[in-house]
Amino acid sequence: MKRKKRKVEERKPEDKADIKKRKRMNREMAAVTYIFMFLFVFMAGDVIWFLSGDTDRILNNPNNKRQELLAERVTKGSILSDEKVVLAQTVTDKKGRETRQYPYDGLFAHAVGRTSHGMTGLEASESYTMLTSGVSPLTGLINELKGEKNPGNNIVTTLNVKLTQTASNALGNYRGAVVAMEPETGKILAMVSKPTYDPNSIDAMWDKLTEQAGDGASGDSALYNRATQGLYPPGSTFKLYTLLEYMRENDKYEKFQYTCKGKIGKGKDAINCYGNAVHGKLTLSSAFAKSCNSAFAMIGTELDEDKWTKLCQSFYYNRILPVERFEQNASAFAVKEMDPGDVMQAAIGQGATLTTPLQNIFLVSAAVNGGTLMKPYLVDHVENIYGSAVNRREPSEAASPLKKSEAEQLMQYMREAVQSGTASALNTARYRAGGKTGSAQFKEGSSDSHAWFVGYAQKNGKSIAVSIIFEGAGTGSAYAVPAAKKIFDVYFE
Repeated sequence: MKRKKRKVEERKPEDKADIKKRKRMNREMAAVTYIFMFLFVFMAGDVIWFLSGDTDRILNNPNNKRQELLAERVTKGSILSDEKVVLAQTVTDKKGRETRQYPYDGLFAHAVGRTSHGMTGLEASESYTMLTSGVSPLTGLINELKGEKNPGNNIVTTLNVKLTQTASNALGNYRGAVVAMEPETGKILAMVSKPTYDPNSIDAMWDKLTEQAGDGASGDSALYNRATQGLYPPGSTFKLYTLLEYMRENDKYEKFQYTCKGKIGKGKDAINCYGNAVHGKLTLSSAFAKSCNSAFAMIGTELDEDKWTKLCQSFYYNRILPVERFEQNASAFAVKEMDPGDVMQAAIGQGATLTTPLQNIFLVSAAVNGGTLMKPYLVDHVENIYGSAVNRREPSEAASPLKKSEAEQLMQYMREAVQSGTASALNTARYRAGGKTGSAQFKEGSSDSHAWFVGYAQKNGKSIAVSIIFEGAGTGSAYAVPAAKKIFDVYFE
Protein backbone atom coordinates (compact mmCIF):
# COMPACT_ATOMS: atom_id res chain seq x y z
CA MET A 1 0.00 0.00 0.00
CA LYS A 2 1.44 3.29 -1.08
CA ARG A 3 1.63 6.15 1.35
CA LYS A 4 0.19 9.42 0.23
CA LYS A 5 2.73 12.13 0.00
CA ARG A 6 1.98 15.06 2.32
CA LYS A 7 1.57 18.18 0.41
CA VAL A 8 4.01 20.82 1.62
CA GLU A 9 2.48 24.24 1.67
CA GLU A 10 4.82 26.83 0.39
CA ARG A 11 4.97 30.15 2.33
CA LYS A 12 4.56 33.24 0.34
CA PRO A 13 7.35 35.74 0.78
CA GLU A 14 6.20 38.78 2.82
CA ASP A 15 5.92 41.96 0.92
CA LYS A 16 7.51 45.14 2.19
CA ALA A 17 4.24 46.49 3.57
CA ASP A 18 3.72 43.38 5.74
CA ILE A 19 7.28 43.55 7.04
CA LYS A 20 6.89 47.19 8.01
CA LYS A 21 3.54 46.47 9.67
CA ARG A 22 4.99 43.58 11.69
CA LYS A 23 8.02 45.63 12.83
CA ARG A 24 5.76 48.51 13.83
CA MET A 25 3.58 46.17 15.90
CA ASN A 26 6.69 44.68 17.56
CA ARG A 27 7.94 48.15 18.45
CA GLU A 28 4.56 49.13 19.89
CA MET A 29 4.37 45.94 21.95
CA ALA A 30 7.93 46.48 23.21
CA ALA A 31 7.14 50.08 24.12
CA VAL A 32 4.03 49.03 26.08
CA THR A 33 6.03 46.30 27.81
CA TYR A 34 8.79 48.72 28.80
CA ILE A 35 6.25 51.24 30.09
CA PHE A 36 4.60 48.63 32.29
CA MET A 37 7.99 47.40 33.50
CA PHE A 38 9.00 50.98 34.35
CA LEU A 39 5.75 51.58 36.23
CA PHE A 40 6.21 48.32 38.15
CA VAL A 41 9.80 49.18 39.12
CA PHE A 42 8.76 52.72 40.05
CA MET A 43 5.91 51.53 42.27
CA ALA A 44 8.10 48.85 43.86
CA GLY A 45 10.80 51.43 44.53
CA ASP A 46 8.24 53.83 45.99
CA VAL A 47 6.98 51.13 48.35
CA ILE A 48 10.54 50.24 49.42
CA TRP A 49 11.38 53.92 49.96
CA PHE A 50 8.23 54.36 52.01
CA LEU A 51 8.87 51.31 54.15
CA SER A 52 12.58 52.00 54.67
CA GLY A 53 12.76 55.72 55.22
CA ASP A 54 9.56 57.73 54.89
CA THR A 55 7.03 55.69 56.85
CA ASP A 56 7.34 57.71 60.04
CA ARG A 57 7.03 61.07 58.29
CA ILE A 58 3.82 60.11 56.49
CA LEU A 59 2.20 58.20 59.35
CA ASN A 60 3.09 60.89 61.89
CA ASN A 61 1.69 63.67 59.69
CA PRO A 62 -1.03 65.42 61.79
CA ASN A 63 -3.31 65.38 58.72
CA ASN A 64 -3.23 61.57 58.56
CA LYS A 65 -6.83 60.57 59.35
CA ARG A 66 -5.66 57.16 60.50
CA GLN A 67 -4.50 58.80 63.74
CA GLU A 68 -8.09 59.75 64.58
CA LEU A 69 -9.17 56.12 64.18
CA LEU A 70 -6.29 54.90 66.34
CA ALA A 71 -7.14 57.44 69.07
CA GLU A 72 -10.51 55.71 69.49
CA ARG A 73 -8.78 52.45 70.38
CA VAL A 74 -5.42 53.53 71.87
CA THR A 75 -4.50 55.91 74.69
CA LYS A 76 -1.68 58.10 73.42
CA GLY A 77 1.66 57.21 74.99
CA SER A 78 3.98 59.47 76.99
CA ILE A 79 7.01 61.55 76.08
CA LEU A 80 9.90 60.88 78.47
CA SER A 81 13.28 62.47 79.18
CA ASP A 82 16.58 60.64 78.71
CA GLU A 83 16.17 59.34 82.28
CA LYS A 84 12.52 58.43 81.64
CA VAL A 85 11.03 61.36 83.53
CA VAL A 86 7.56 62.19 82.19
CA LEU A 87 7.50 65.32 80.00
CA ALA A 88 4.02 64.74 78.50
CA GLN A 89 1.32 62.18 79.27
CA THR A 90 -2.35 61.40 78.78
CA VAL A 91 -4.56 61.64 81.89
CA THR A 92 -8.03 60.04 81.91
CA ASP A 93 -10.69 61.24 84.35
CA LYS A 94 -13.52 59.18 85.87
CA LYS A 95 -15.77 59.92 82.92
CA GLY A 96 -13.20 58.58 80.50
CA ARG A 97 -12.23 62.00 79.13
CA GLU A 98 -8.60 62.28 78.10
CA THR A 99 -6.41 65.35 78.46
CA ARG A 100 -2.76 65.85 77.68
CA GLN A 101 -0.71 66.89 80.71
CA TYR A 102 2.73 68.56 80.84
CA PRO A 103 4.34 68.26 84.33
CA TYR A 104 7.04 70.87 83.58
CA ASP A 105 4.62 73.52 82.29
CA GLY A 106 6.47 75.63 79.72
CA LEU A 107 9.99 74.26 80.19
CA PHE A 108 9.77 71.83 77.25
CA ALA A 109 6.98 73.59 75.36
CA HIS A 110 8.92 74.10 72.12
CA ALA A 111 10.73 70.77 71.92
CA VAL A 112 7.94 68.53 73.24
CA GLY A 113 5.19 70.66 71.68
CA ARG A 114 1.44 70.69 72.21
CA THR A 115 -1.69 68.90 70.93
CA SER A 116 -4.21 71.75 71.09
CA HIS A 117 -4.52 74.56 68.49
CA GLY A 118 -2.36 72.64 66.07
CA MET A 119 0.12 69.95 67.07
CA THR A 120 3.78 70.98 67.25
CA GLY A 121 7.15 69.52 68.28
CA LEU A 122 7.37 65.87 69.23
CA GLU A 123 3.63 65.79 69.88
CA ALA A 124 3.19 66.19 66.15
CA SER A 125 6.20 64.33 64.75
CA GLU A 126 5.72 61.25 66.97
CA SER A 127 1.93 61.25 67.26
CA TYR A 128 1.30 58.09 65.23
CA THR A 129 4.10 56.31 67.07
CA MET A 130 2.49 57.10 70.43
CA LEU A 131 -0.92 55.97 69.10
CA THR A 132 0.54 52.57 68.23
CA SER A 133 0.28 49.99 70.99
CA GLY A 134 2.99 47.46 71.74
CA VAL A 135 0.91 45.22 74.02
CA SER A 136 0.74 41.50 73.30
CA PRO A 137 -1.97 40.36 70.84
CA LEU A 138 -3.80 38.50 73.63
CA THR A 139 -3.82 41.54 75.93
CA GLY A 140 -4.97 43.69 73.03
CA LEU A 141 -7.83 41.32 72.26
CA ILE A 142 -8.93 41.17 75.91
CA ASN A 143 -8.93 44.99 76.12
CA GLU A 144 -10.97 45.16 72.91
CA LEU A 145 -13.56 42.73 74.28
CA LYS A 146 -13.76 44.69 77.56
CA GLY A 147 -14.21 47.94 75.64
CA GLU A 148 -10.97 49.37 77.04
CA LYS A 149 -8.26 51.22 75.16
CA ASN A 150 -4.79 49.78 74.72
CA PRO A 151 -1.86 51.83 76.06
CA GLY A 152 0.24 53.51 73.35
CA ASN A 153 4.01 53.33 73.02
CA ASN A 154 6.22 55.84 74.81
CA ILE A 155 8.83 58.12 73.29
CA VAL A 156 12.15 58.28 75.16
CA THR A 157 13.91 61.50 74.17
CA THR A 158 17.52 62.69 74.41
CA LEU A 159 16.44 65.69 76.52
CA ASN A 160 17.90 65.99 80.01
CA VAL A 161 15.67 67.64 82.62
CA LYS A 162 18.41 69.06 84.85
CA LEU A 163 20.41 70.45 81.93
CA THR A 164 17.27 72.01 80.42
CA GLN A 165 16.33 73.58 83.75
CA THR A 166 19.85 74.98 84.06
CA ALA A 167 19.72 76.45 80.55
CA SER A 168 16.31 78.00 81.20
CA ASN A 169 17.42 79.51 84.51
CA ALA A 170 20.59 80.86 82.88
CA LEU A 171 18.51 82.72 80.27
CA GLY A 172 16.41 84.21 83.04
CA ASN A 173 13.87 86.73 81.77
CA TYR A 174 15.73 87.42 78.53
CA ARG A 175 14.35 86.40 75.18
CA GLY A 176 16.65 83.97 73.46
CA ALA A 177 17.55 80.33 73.02
CA VAL A 178 19.92 77.61 74.18
CA VAL A 179 20.85 74.41 72.37
CA ALA A 180 23.11 71.81 73.99
CA MET A 181 24.24 68.82 71.94
CA GLU A 182 26.47 65.76 72.22
CA PRO A 183 28.90 66.20 69.28
CA GLU A 184 29.79 62.53 68.89
CA THR A 185 26.18 61.40 68.44
CA GLY A 186 24.04 64.43 67.59
CA LYS A 187 21.84 63.95 70.66
CA ILE A 188 20.13 67.21 71.61
CA LEU A 189 20.46 67.37 75.39
CA ALA A 190 18.63 70.67 75.87
CA MET A 191 16.56 72.95 73.65
CA VAL A 192 15.18 76.08 75.29
CA SER A 193 13.37 79.01 73.72
CA LYS A 194 12.17 82.10 75.59
CA PRO A 195 9.62 83.51 76.05
CA THR A 196 7.71 80.28 76.48
CA TYR A 197 4.12 79.28 77.28
CA ASP A 198 2.34 76.65 79.35
CA PRO A 199 0.74 74.04 77.06
CA ASN A 200 -1.48 72.97 79.99
CA SER A 201 -3.38 76.26 79.69
CA ILE A 202 -3.03 76.83 75.95
CA ASP A 203 -6.81 77.06 75.42
CA ALA A 204 -7.24 79.86 77.95
CA MET A 205 -4.13 81.71 76.75
CA TRP A 206 -4.53 81.23 72.99
CA ASP A 207 -6.02 84.61 72.13
CA LYS A 208 -3.36 86.44 74.12
CA LEU A 209 -0.56 84.36 72.61
CA THR A 210 -1.71 84.97 69.05
CA GLU A 211 -2.10 88.71 69.67
CA GLN A 212 1.60 89.01 70.50
CA ALA A 213 3.95 90.22 67.81
CA GLY A 214 5.22 87.18 65.94
CA ASP A 215 7.86 88.51 63.57
CA GLY A 216 10.56 86.17 64.74
CA ALA A 217 13.66 87.36 66.54
CA SER A 218 12.30 90.89 67.08
CA GLY A 219 8.85 89.73 68.14
CA ASP A 220 7.42 88.68 71.49
CA SER A 221 5.65 85.52 70.32
CA ALA A 222 6.04 82.71 72.83
CA LEU A 223 4.76 80.25 70.22
CA TYR A 224 7.91 80.75 68.15
CA ASN A 225 10.74 78.23 68.64
CA ARG A 226 13.74 80.53 68.56
CA ALA A 227 16.17 77.60 68.65
CA THR A 228 15.17 76.39 65.18
CA GLN A 229 13.17 79.28 63.69
CA GLY A 230 14.83 82.41 65.05
CA LEU A 231 17.11 84.08 62.49
CA TYR A 232 19.81 86.31 63.97
CA PRO A 233 23.04 87.94 62.82
CA PRO A 234 25.71 85.63 64.30
CA GLY A 235 28.13 88.44 65.07
CA SER A 236 31.66 87.40 65.93
CA THR A 237 30.72 83.72 66.29
CA PHE A 238 30.80 83.72 62.46
CA LYS A 239 34.53 84.46 62.60
CA LEU A 240 34.95 80.69 62.92
CA TYR A 241 33.88 80.40 59.27
CA THR A 242 36.01 83.34 58.16
CA LEU A 243 38.97 81.84 60.03
CA LEU A 244 38.48 78.39 58.50
CA GLU A 245 38.24 79.72 54.94
CA TYR A 246 41.38 81.84 55.45
CA MET A 247 43.22 78.74 56.70
CA ARG A 248 42.15 76.81 53.62
CA GLU A 249 43.26 79.48 51.20
CA ASN A 250 46.59 80.24 52.89
CA ASP A 251 49.13 77.51 53.64
CA LYS A 252 51.15 79.92 55.77
CA TYR A 253 48.20 81.23 57.80
CA GLU A 254 50.14 80.81 61.05
CA LYS A 255 52.45 83.64 59.92
CA PHE A 256 49.53 86.08 59.72
CA GLN A 257 50.23 89.48 61.26
CA TYR A 258 47.99 92.50 61.60
CA THR A 259 48.18 95.78 63.47
CA CYS A 260 44.77 96.80 64.79
CA LYS A 261 44.11 100.54 65.09
CA GLY A 262 40.57 100.01 66.32
CA LYS A 263 38.99 100.75 62.97
CA ILE A 264 39.04 99.74 59.31
CA GLY A 265 37.42 101.37 56.28
CA LYS A 266 36.08 104.86 55.75
CA GLY A 267 32.74 106.63 55.93
CA LYS A 268 29.66 104.41 55.97
CA ASP A 269 31.84 101.35 55.33
CA ALA A 270 33.94 101.90 58.45
CA ILE A 271 34.04 99.03 60.95
CA ASN A 272 35.10 99.56 64.54
CA CYS A 273 36.37 97.00 67.00
CA TYR A 274 33.91 96.45 69.83
CA GLY A 275 34.08 99.28 72.35
CA ASN A 276 36.53 101.06 70.03
CA ALA A 277 39.28 98.84 71.42
CA VAL A 278 42.74 99.10 69.82
CA HIS A 279 44.30 95.64 69.83
CA GLY A 280 47.71 96.55 68.37
CA LYS A 281 49.92 93.84 66.85
CA LEU A 282 48.10 90.56 66.38
CA THR A 283 48.68 87.03 65.16
CA LEU A 284 45.78 85.06 63.71
CA SER A 285 45.33 83.29 67.04
CA SER A 286 45.30 86.48 69.11
CA ALA A 287 43.04 88.24 66.58
CA PHE A 288 40.53 85.42 67.03
CA ALA A 289 40.90 85.25 70.81
CA LYS A 290 40.43 89.02 71.19
CA SER A 291 37.69 89.01 68.51
CA CYS A 292 39.28 91.81 66.49
CA ASN A 293 36.71 93.11 63.98
CA SER A 294 39.29 95.04 61.97
CA ALA A 295 41.49 92.00 61.37
CA PHE A 296 38.64 89.74 60.32
CA ALA A 297 36.98 92.39 58.16
CA MET A 298 40.27 92.74 56.29
CA ILE A 299 40.59 88.94 55.99
CA GLY A 300 37.11 88.78 54.49
CA THR A 301 38.07 91.04 51.57
CA GLU A 302 40.85 88.60 50.60
CA LEU A 303 38.74 85.44 50.48
CA ASP A 304 37.43 83.67 47.39
CA GLU A 305 33.68 84.35 47.41
CA ASP A 306 32.68 81.04 45.81
CA LYS A 307 34.85 78.91 48.09
CA TRP A 308 33.70 80.82 51.16
CA THR A 309 30.06 80.34 50.21
CA LYS A 310 30.61 76.65 49.51
CA LEU A 311 32.20 76.24 52.94
CA CYS A 312 29.20 77.84 54.65
CA GLN A 313 26.77 75.73 52.65
CA SER A 314 28.59 72.59 53.77
CA PHE A 315 27.43 73.54 57.27
CA TYR A 316 23.85 74.07 56.09
CA TYR A 317 23.80 77.79 55.40
CA ASN A 318 21.21 78.58 52.69
CA ARG A 319 19.45 75.23 53.15
CA ILE A 320 17.22 73.38 55.60
CA LEU A 321 18.98 71.62 58.49
CA PRO A 322 19.14 67.81 58.69
CA VAL A 323 16.67 67.76 61.58
CA GLU A 324 13.55 65.77 60.75
CA ARG A 325 10.00 66.86 61.53
CA PHE A 326 10.80 70.19 63.16
CA GLU A 327 9.65 73.71 62.38
CA GLN A 328 12.72 75.59 61.16
CA ASN A 329 14.11 78.40 59.04
CA ALA A 330 17.22 78.26 56.86
CA SER A 331 20.30 80.30 57.77
CA ALA A 332 21.57 82.74 55.13
CA PHE A 333 24.99 83.69 53.80
CA ALA A 334 25.81 85.43 50.51
CA VAL A 335 28.79 87.56 49.47
CA LYS A 336 28.59 87.20 45.69
CA GLU A 337 28.89 90.59 43.93
CA MET A 338 28.78 92.47 47.24
CA ASP A 339 30.48 95.81 47.78
CA PRO A 340 33.73 95.59 49.81
CA GLY A 341 32.02 97.23 52.78
CA ASP A 342 29.27 94.59 52.79
CA VAL A 343 31.84 91.80 52.48
CA MET A 344 33.65 93.14 55.55
CA GLN A 345 30.34 93.14 57.43
CA ALA A 346 29.67 89.54 56.38
CA ALA A 347 33.14 88.49 57.55
CA ILE A 348 32.28 89.50 61.12
CA GLY A 349 28.77 88.04 61.06
CA GLN A 350 26.83 91.21 60.37
CA GLY A 351 24.83 92.56 57.44
CA ALA A 352 22.82 89.98 55.51
CA THR A 353 24.37 86.98 57.32
CA LEU A 354 21.75 85.23 59.49
CA THR A 355 21.72 82.02 61.50
CA THR A 356 19.54 79.98 63.83
CA PRO A 357 20.89 78.93 67.25
CA LEU A 358 20.73 75.27 66.20
CA GLN A 359 22.68 75.83 62.97
CA ASN A 360 25.25 77.91 64.84
CA ILE A 361 26.32 74.86 66.83
CA PHE A 362 27.28 72.83 63.75
CA LEU A 363 30.86 73.96 63.13
CA VAL A 364 31.80 73.59 66.79
CA SER A 365 30.23 70.12 66.95
CA ALA A 366 32.00 68.95 63.80
CA ALA A 367 35.34 70.23 65.11
CA VAL A 368 34.89 68.43 68.45
CA ASN A 369 33.96 65.24 66.58
CA GLY A 370 37.12 65.23 64.47
CA GLY A 371 35.50 66.78 61.38
CA THR A 372 32.27 64.79 61.17
CA LEU A 373 28.93 66.51 61.70
CA MET A 374 26.27 64.22 63.16
CA LYS A 375 22.56 64.70 62.49
CA PRO A 376 20.92 66.35 65.51
CA TYR A 377 18.05 64.29 66.93
CA LEU A 378 15.59 64.35 69.84
CA VAL A 379 14.21 60.79 69.99
CA ASP A 380 16.48 58.10 71.40
CA HIS A 381 14.08 55.19 71.19
CA VAL A 382 10.48 54.05 71.31
CA GLU A 383 9.39 51.62 74.01
CA ASN A 384 6.17 49.74 74.79
CA ILE A 385 4.21 49.83 78.05
CA TYR A 386 6.44 47.06 79.43
CA GLY A 387 9.57 49.19 79.00
CA SER A 388 11.02 47.17 76.11
CA ALA A 389 12.52 49.08 73.20
CA VAL A 390 10.60 48.52 69.95
CA ASN A 391 12.52 51.00 67.80
CA ARG A 392 15.87 52.63 68.51
CA ARG A 393 17.06 55.72 66.62
CA GLU A 394 20.74 55.25 65.84
CA PRO A 395 23.13 58.23 65.42
CA SER A 396 23.81 59.04 61.78
CA GLU A 397 26.29 61.22 59.92
CA ALA A 398 25.08 64.43 58.26
CA ALA A 399 28.36 65.38 56.56
CA SER A 400 32.15 65.35 56.90
CA PRO A 401 32.93 68.99 56.11
CA LEU A 402 36.27 69.21 57.96
CA LYS A 403 39.62 67.50 57.72
CA LYS A 404 40.85 66.12 61.02
CA SER A 405 43.76 68.58 60.98
CA GLU A 406 41.35 71.49 60.46
CA ALA A 407 39.16 70.29 63.31
CA GLU A 408 42.14 70.11 65.65
CA GLN A 409 43.33 73.58 64.65
CA LEU A 410 39.88 75.14 65.16
CA MET A 411 39.69 73.49 68.58
CA GLN A 412 43.00 75.11 69.49
CA TYR A 413 41.85 78.56 68.35
CA MET A 414 38.65 78.22 70.39
CA ARG A 415 40.72 77.05 73.32
CA GLU A 416 42.87 80.19 72.99
CA ALA A 417 39.71 82.35 73.26
CA VAL A 418 39.12 80.78 76.69
CA GLN A 419 42.71 80.91 77.89
CA SER A 420 43.50 84.50 76.90
CA GLY A 421 40.48 85.99 75.15
CA THR A 422 36.85 87.01 75.41
CA ALA A 423 35.66 83.68 76.90
CA SER A 424 38.15 83.62 79.80
CA ALA A 425 35.37 83.01 82.36
CA LEU A 426 35.41 79.39 81.14
CA ASN A 427 39.09 78.90 81.99
CA THR A 428 38.78 76.34 84.75
CA ALA A 429 40.56 73.17 85.83
CA ARG A 430 37.24 71.28 86.08
CA TYR A 431 37.05 70.69 82.32
CA ARG A 432 38.68 71.80 79.10
CA ALA A 433 36.59 74.42 77.31
CA GLY A 434 36.81 76.44 74.11
CA GLY A 435 34.54 78.62 72.01
CA LYS A 436 33.74 81.96 70.44
CA THR A 437 31.78 84.90 71.78
CA GLY A 438 29.72 87.28 69.70
CA SER A 439 28.00 90.65 70.09
CA ALA A 440 25.73 91.05 67.10
CA GLN A 441 24.19 94.42 66.31
CA PHE A 442 20.67 94.03 64.98
CA LYS A 443 19.37 97.60 64.65
CA GLU A 444 20.85 99.97 62.12
CA GLY A 445 22.31 103.02 63.84
CA SER A 446 22.03 101.41 67.28
CA SER A 447 24.67 99.92 69.54
CA ASP A 448 22.22 97.34 70.92
CA SER A 449 23.47 93.82 70.37
CA HIS A 450 22.54 90.18 70.84
CA ALA A 451 24.89 88.28 73.16
CA TRP A 452 26.22 85.03 71.62
CA PHE A 453 28.41 82.14 72.61
CA VAL A 454 29.14 78.91 70.75
CA GLY A 455 31.59 76.47 72.23
CA TYR A 456 32.42 73.15 73.81
CA ALA A 457 33.67 71.51 76.98
CA GLN A 458 35.40 68.15 77.45
CA LYS A 459 36.40 65.91 80.33
CA ASN A 460 37.41 62.24 80.49
CA GLY A 461 36.24 61.50 76.95
CA LYS A 462 32.87 63.18 77.47
CA SER A 463 31.93 66.24 75.36
CA ILE A 464 29.17 68.81 75.06
CA ALA A 465 28.64 71.67 72.59
CA VAL A 466 26.39 74.68 73.16
CA SER A 467 24.89 77.55 71.20
CA ILE A 468 23.48 80.39 73.30
CA ILE A 469 21.87 83.72 72.42
CA PHE A 470 20.49 86.46 74.66
CA GLU A 471 18.43 88.85 72.55
CA GLY A 472 19.47 92.49 72.93
CA ALA A 473 21.44 91.82 76.13
CA GLY A 474 24.89 93.16 75.20
CA THR A 475 28.17 91.27 74.92
CA GLY A 476 28.59 87.53 74.65
CA SER A 477 31.32 87.52 77.29
CA ALA A 478 29.05 89.24 79.84
CA TYR A 479 25.90 87.16 79.31
CA ALA A 480 26.27 84.08 77.11
CA VAL A 481 29.60 82.84 78.50
CA PRO A 482 28.37 82.75 82.15
CA ALA A 483 25.31 80.83 80.92
CA ALA A 484 27.57 78.33 79.17
CA LYS A 485 29.60 77.92 82.36
CA LYS A 486 26.47 77.03 84.34
CA ILE A 487 25.55 74.40 81.75
CA PHE A 488 29.07 72.94 81.64
CA ASP A 489 29.30 72.85 85.44
CA VAL A 490 26.06 70.83 85.69
CA TYR A 491 27.02 68.52 82.83
CA PHE A 492 30.35 67.59 84.42
CA GLU A 493 29.30 67.57 88.09
